[in-house]
Amino acid sequence: MKFFLAEGNIGNDATREQAEKVIEMLKKKGWNVEYGLDKNKAVDIEEFGKEEEIQDKFTEDFLDCLSQMGL
Repeated sequence: MKFFLAEGNIGNDATREQAEKVIEMLKKKGWNVEYGLDKNKAVDIEEFGKEEEIQDKFTEDFLDCLSQMGL
């Protein structure tokens, strides 16, 4: 899946630099994520019908990254 992240996904006082750091961390974990406000979407045929499961795994890694950054 392709995920999009911006400051608003992190918190009210988050900066673009923080968002870009989280994106970098998620990419290292193997996620296809970019800066922006677009809608997350399945990009591989194998992902269709599994979006919720994939998003749950992404959320776990996302929250882990926020925790590592102290956010």
